[in-house]
Amino acid sequence: MDNMPVLFALVLIGLAWWNALGARKNARAAAQKACRQAQVVFIDEIALRRLRPGWDTGGPCLLRRYDFEFYLRGDRRYAGHVCLRGQRVRHVQLDPYPDPATPPP
Repeated sequence: MDNMPVLFALVLIGLAWWNALGARKNARAAAQKACRQAQVVFIDEIALRRLRPGWDTGGPCLLRRYDFEFYLRGDRRYAGHVCLRGQRVRHVQLDPYPDPATPPP
């Protein structure tokens, strides 16, 4: 019985870690999809930039923002971000970039 608080804490840490991995996976998939649709190249990594508590119709949740980079022709990187409410993607935004149909100067 003396180990119950430690065991409970380990279970909570494990659940939080599992939840974070799922959110990161969803953010990465959303970023890749947005880049494909925009005809730009997703750079392989995303980074958690903001994590804060929020409120959803179902109750309390975590609001997360992941930043990522992409490129058009390989000469310049552009930024984008994915916002999540809980595990759901709220929106993906790509910073302005040149039209892929126009040739480089």
